[in-house]
Amino acid sequence: MNKVIFIICDGLADRPIPQLRDKTPLEAADTPNLDRLAKGGISGLIYPIDIGIRPGSDTSHLCLFGYDPKIYYSGRGPFEVAGIGMELQDGDVAFRANMGTVDKDLVIVDRRAGRVQSTEKYAQILNGTEIDGIKFLTKAGTGHRLGLIMRGIGLSANISDADPHQNGVKVLEVKPLDNSSQAAFTTGVLNKFLKVAYQKLANLPPANYLLVRGAGKLSKFPSFQDKYGLKACCIAGAGLYKGIARVLGMQVLAVEEATGKPDTNINNKIKKVVQEYNNFDFFYVHIKAADSLAEDGNWQAKLKFIEKIDLALAPLFELKEALIIVTADHTTSSEAKIHTADPVPVTIYGGRERTDNVEKFSERACAKGGLGHIKGLDLMPVIIDLLGKSKLYGA
Repeated sequence: MNKVIFIICDGLADRPIPQLRDKTPLEAADTPNLDRLAKGGISGLIYPIDIGIRPGSDTSHLCLFGYDPKIYYSGRGPFEVAGIGMELQDGDVAFRANMGTVDKDLVIVDRRAGRVQSTEKYAQILNGTEIDGIKFLTKAGTGHRLGLIMRGIGLSANISDADPHQNGVKVLEVKPLDNSSQAAFTTGVLNKFLKVAYQKLANLPPANYLLVRGAGKLSKFPSFQDKYGLKACCIAGAGLYKGIARVLGMQVLAVEEATGKPDTNINNKIKKVVQEYNNFDFFYVHIKAADSLAEDGNWQAKLKFIEKIDLALAPLFELKEALIIVTADHTTSSEAKIHTADPVPVTIYGGRERTDNVEKFSERACAKGGLGHIKGLDLMPVIIDLLGKSKLYGA
């Protein structure tokens, strides 16, 4: 094997749904191609970060790529802004932001403003705002998302979120997380900006508030190629995942109609793998919308989207010398509408691995697989070993 196709289906796993006779959407979906991968490979379950830890998409991706977030993670913001083409400078503090809807008492009505399709007009209004010598740079992201950079002297990323991560409660005042003058200054300026932004957005429904989170400064990462000796590319629609890839030194490939939403063209993503097959060793393919649909409680649409994923995978079986991995970055419960700590299924197909008796790609079926129950940081070492690139430990 000399090629890796690593497919991460965001929020693919779920918990049992009563209306599906206690099956998950993945278990209930018609998935002949995913099942073919499971039948011909080795399967298991992954705790993306660790047992009992609810994963964020950013930290779980780092683990799945073999980068310990305890060492490398400094906040979601730098990945988010990198993914939408914003350039960070030394000293910048970056944020992920949602355009949300609040009432007159600043109680959150909708954290995603009805999943507004574009934040371009909001970003244009807010971009370039200056307060107390700090410049605020904003750029539209995917759907309701927006990237935010604070630029100036004396800034700290050690501050709290304004986003409480739930509807029906008031927005949070940003607070310092240490006793430094930099953290105090940063929170003071940011809270002023959020008030100014609220005033500027007051007459632009449905979004009227900027919910910021994940403050961070860019960390130094060893490149994916230096770490594994594999030339890697990324095929994704949403900004966060492109940003993680860019930070790790992967080449982000443009894919027509890859939106990061339920209308994304998964067929074009797989076609891009086929077109670029001779140019890269490692293909990271990210597919987003199962997560978003589950967060909206729409298990019916999640089931249909999983079937859409499955149909698109058929051309991969024609590729030679390909090790194909399919997994998820976390479980997203359609009933709870949040990420949960439940492990996610994984299947590895195409190498000389020991196969097992798993015949369906699903949460409960993969639990019986030969790969066992592993953690996210364990996956890349397994892949490297199956490629025949693992170094001998000992004499």
